[in-house]
This record gives sequence, structure tokens and C-alpha cells, in this order.
Amino acid sequence: MGESSEAPGESPRRLGSYSTARVTAGRVERLERHAGRLRRDAGRLGLPLPTRVEIERVFLNSAAEAFPGGDGIVRVEWSHVPGGEPELIPTVRSIGSVPDRWRAVVSRATHPGPGFRANTKYVDVGAYDLGRAEVREADFDEVLLFDAEGVLVEGAHSNFLVVTERGRLMAPDPVLGAVEGLGLTIVMENQPEIVFGRLRREDLDSVLEFMSVNAVRGVVPVVELDGKPVASGRPGPWAKRLSAAFTQPTD
Repeated sequence: MGESSEAPGESPRRLGSYSTARVTAGRVERLERHAGRLRRDAGRLGLPLPTRVEIERVFLNSAAEAFPGGDGIVRVEWSHVPGGEPELIPTVRSIGSVPDRWRAVVSRATHPGPGFRANTKYVDVGAYDLGRAEVREADFDEVLLFDAEGVLVEGAHSNFLVVTERGRLMAPDPVLGAVEGLGLTIVMENQPEIVFGRLRREDLDSVLEFMSVNAVRGVVPVVELDGKPVASGRPGPWAKRLSAAFTQPTD
């Protein structure tokens, strides 16, 4: 596990992982998969494993209380303060607007690389916090996080997919440290031809499509990057095709 990064007088930063699910008409989408993902990540971090029943109960109770019959987002965290025992902590938020295409910029933050997080959705990553603050404070939807070598790793909220100028469907290599997102996993189950590679900023100028992927939003085409259109500036055929995986019935 990593060390706490709190400053004197501040509450300790929690250590652990989390999973975020979409609630539609009061129903937690992909509930079993989110519970499995949280247990998987706990194991990778060397934490004791919460039971599936416990995780699912927290998701369901939180959704029923906050969004009875409605839509929203529930995040469940399995974490602890240094020296403490892990616990399940739910938070909820509204779904907000759901644009069908995103605008993105390169973040001012540098991705920290793989570290000790083992591709988990870790609760304490400063680069994510900075990137998400950039999104909240500006007029775009996502930021791109590059590592110290200038290689694209992921976004502050999502994994990425590109269609290269040769027509290959590619995602950043997970060895670079990206979260092993449930959304990307779902896409890969339906599209086994996805390859992993390394992309620098200049490579993105020639891609045919650029897409954000996460379990809450699904596949969203990124049509503008750093104020310039990506390819035609419109959603492409791959984005439309891959989105179908998130419109199919879920558990």
C-alpha cells in the first residue's frame, strides 16, 4: 500500500479503491460486475475482501434512498485510514447532462505511472484530482493524462480508445498504469481485436476516431481536442458501434 499524503492538521487521506455505477429508473446497472470489480481491486491492493452481498447491499440501499425509481450515480469505496480497518463508504450524485460527444484538452497534470495501484481505481491519486478540477473549472468534458515520458495513459474520468489512421482499434497499454476500467472491459469482451499501444500527443492528430470509455457514460466520441476537431469533428462509425454494448440488457 502507499503512504498517506495528508498535511498536518488535515484529515488522513483514505487508502483503497472504489467502483462507480449508474442508476437507471432506480436500478443499479451491472451491479454484480461492480461488486466483483471492487473485490478484485481489494485483492490486488492486499486488502481484506468485502463480500459480494455486502457490496451489493450498499449499492442497492444507496440507490433506493437517493434515487427511488429515478436516475443517478452511486460510488462505493472500500478504503481505510492509515492504521484503520477498511469499510464500505457510499456517495451519490445526480447523473447530470449526458452529452453525446465530448471536448477534451491535455491536462496540466502528469500521470504518475503504474506505481503500486495495480491498475485499480485507487482513491488517492493527485493527478486524477487535478484533472477533475480542470474539467469542473473549464468548458470541456475530459482531460488527457500523459506520463513523464509524454505517453498517453488515460483520462481523469475514463479510459480511451482510438482508431488509428490504418484503421486499427487501439487502447493505451495498461502497463503504463491506467485503471482497468469496467467500461473498457465490456468493450473488449465485444471487440477482441482491440490492441494495446503507446500514443503520444502528435499521434492523436492523425487518428480517425478518439473515444472516451467508462461504465457510467459508456462510449462517448471525443470530437474536439485542444480546441481543434478530431478527424471530421463528428462521431465516427466505431463510436456508434461500440456504444451498442452499453444499450444491451444488463444484470
